Amino acid sequence: MTAAVSAVIDRERSLLDAIIETSRVENAAAARLIGQIMDYTNSRDTFDHRAPDAGFDTEQAERSAIAEVALALSSTFRSVASLMRLGFTLERMPEIRDAFAAGEVTLSKIRVIDDHTRKATAGAVLRLDAGILAAARRLAPTPLGIEIDRLLIEDDAAWAERAREQAEAKRKVRSRRLPHGMGVLSVTLTATQLTAVTGLIVKVAKTVCLADPRSLDVRCADAFAALIAGQRNLACECGEQACVSTRNPKPADAQMHLNIMCGLETLLGLADNPGYLEGYGYLDAGQVRTIAGNATWQAIIDCATQTLERLQHEYGDDTDRTGGTDGATESAEESGAASESESVDAESDHWQNRNRSEPEVREPDPPDPTDPPDPRRAAQTKPDTPPEPTPESGLLAFKSPILPAGAIALPVRKLPQPGTVSPADAIDGLSCTILNDPAGLVAAFPDGHGGFTQPPPGALTYRPSELLAAAVRLRDGTCRHPGCNVPAADCQIDHIVAFLKANPALGGWTILTNLQCLCLLHHQLKTAGLWHHDMLAGAIMHIYNTIGQHALTLPTRRRGSDRMWSTGSSATLTRATFH
Repeated sequence: MTAAVSAVIDRERSLLDAIIETSRVENAAAARLIGQIMDYTNSRDTFDHRAPDAGFDTEQAERSAIAEVALALSSTFRSVASLMRLGFTLERMPEIRDAFAAGEVTLSKIRVIDDHTRKATAGAVLRLDAGILAAARRLAPTPLGIEIDRLLIEDDAAWAERAREQAEAKRKVRSRRLPHGMGVLSVTLTATQLTAVTGLIVKVAKTVCLADPRSLDVRCADAFAALIAGQRNLACECGEQACVSTRNPKPADAQMHLNIMCGLETLLGLADNPGYLEGYGYLDAGQVRTIAGNATWQAIIDCATQTLERLQHEYGDDTDRTGGTDGATESAEESGAASESESVDAESDHWQNRNRSEPEVREPDPPDPTDPPDPRRAAQTKPDTPPEPTPESGLLAFKSPILPAGAIALPVRKLPQPGTVSPADAIDGLSCTILNDPAGLVAAFPDGHGGFTQPPPGALTYRPSELLAAAVRLRDGTCRHPGCNVPAADCQIDHIVAFLKANPALGGWTILTNLQCLCLLHHQLKTAGLWHHDMLAGAIMHIYNTIGQHALTLPTRRRGSDRMWSTGSSATLTRATFH
């Protein structure tokens, strides 16, 4: 061996030693992080020191602690809770806990150990602690899981059978988004079901000829779609006329109801701003236009009351502003008392076709959140006979008729965009305010009246109309709590300024600018008084808690483009049927 070769080998050995040491340090740091999270949440012995008058128990305080850690780490409640779950598992397995703290076991292996031993008895995991640690030192994560299953079955076969039966009762389907308009669908099945389904997918994927240009992975994905559509063969894409497989029927297009938000300028090809698919995320403009060209759809438009008056004047007064289900403009509808935690379903019969005119979208006169509240109180009006809204700065929502595939919803005039501002600049400016003087961050409408001087129809009823709920969900996209990605469709509609059932005129009203989407967990934390929410200009939410943390969250639907925020009105595309 020459000196040059020896030097190269020595360097490579040195690099391997450095990699091992870096991994050890990373593992030990992960162990410390989990321990610190456990200490932080365990410090919440009582709820009283956070919200003395709220009347909630320690469990709520611990949940708030998890949310506080998630905000501090720019993470999610689920991620922090999963680390806590690892902490509970490590408390039951002292040898593995010590090895993890020393950096000898990776975090990925700790997750595997947790997954496979979570339901095991305390006695079983204590007996198997040393054996599982020995396996963890020599096996990769997947073989480690298989070995843990073997150890558990040998230790207590009766328990293993009960655990399997319990697991079979929790079969499920989950989806996860990927970049570039893609996603992952995962299905939890029994071992026999998984083997059978996988074999069937591969079998269908191989019904094409060898000249098909797609890889086996792509053909398996297409085979899955074909099976869902009831097909047992895959159409070949070799392009050869003589290929028998090219005559295999292609899967029929599915009939789906999806909600997609985009501006009219994107639909018309005047801009390439992204759209937003509810439950997924952003789509590029080309994909949005392709969907619109192959779907029946309906627009939901929010605009200032001045714009609505102008539309009625120019195009006829057939844009009904009443709160009834047949109105083209709704703010809320009377539907009886609803509990604070009740979720409002936005997918209902308001998507049915209506013979309404198609008014032209015009830029509204934007509200000025810096203006002081109007001294006239809506409480002076009788709640049971609310007057027509005064055309001030309040926002209303109305809907277009059901439109056929490829139709243009509303003509758009090229108007100057008033008050455009970069979202990044807005957030930077607000963040500086928080650092210097958090009290200087004032809600756009602290009274919860949205700029109206008198309540619009439905504002004094607790439950929002289906149209109003749909507008809120499409604006927010997800739960508005920082880091939470629960889809808006699975969230509850929350009054930012509390609705007062005893005197609705004095409390926050049921209007677009006083409603937000919150998942059940974060809704409960807000109701508990541990977290506070203010809506700023541009539907930015300022969320802060009792220990002094502050966060700003943007609406999914940012007016104008992704780069420029406009205070002008825009339309929301709601895709009803895609074929």
